[in-house]
Amino acid sequence: MVKRKYRLNWFRVVMIAIILYTVYVCVNQQLQYAAISREMEATKTQLEQLQQTNEAMGQEKQKLSTPAHVEKLAREELGLVKPGEIPYVR
Repeated sequence: MVKRKYRLNWFRVVMIAIILYTVYVCVNQQLQYAAISREMEATKTQLEQLQQTNEAMGQEKQKLSTPAHVEKLAREELGLVKPGEIPYVR
């Protein structure tokens, strides 16, 4: 029986290591890209909600700058009356 010596081919080992490292880096980058994309979509959604809230507050600010609206709020929410008026309690 003839014994064969198993000779390690260093070139193949190095090439396999390089290929495996390249695959690892590519997969890792794809996972990071997917996570960043999800975060960006969530941030866009939050931005849209905040812009809507800002717009609603701007409209409320415009309403509060008119004396008629302020008077209406004072009558409805605080129960205030003008001098000489009789308050109506429900």
